[in-house]
Amino acid sequence: MSYDTILIATPLIIGYLVSFALYRSNTIKKGLHIRIWNIIFLITFLLVVGMGILQASLLDLGMYIPQGSELNFWHQIVGIAFTIILFIHILDYRNSLKRLLKSTGNR
Repeated sequence: MSYDTILIATPLIIGYLVSFALYRSNTIKKGLHIRIWNIIFLITFLLVVGMGILQASLLDLGMYIPQGSELNFWHQIVGIAFTIILFIHILDYRNSLKRLLKSTGNR
């Protein structure tokens, strides 16, 4: 089974660039741009975690999950999307992250 990372990443990156361009052109506010991507980040996180917990629960109940199952496939697809959105999230919050890392290193 193939996981086409480029096919998953392309619409996410284009969507981010479009919302960023709308923010830069003052069509939408920065807060809305950030909120949109935080919501997408949250949804993908909840989906990945939910499917992972479901898989773990099924295994604990003694149910065999085939390697190529739909649940496993979608868990990995959403996981790839989540990872890409994680990098976008880190990019948006890089300055805050730098300040946080500097402040924890001074203690």
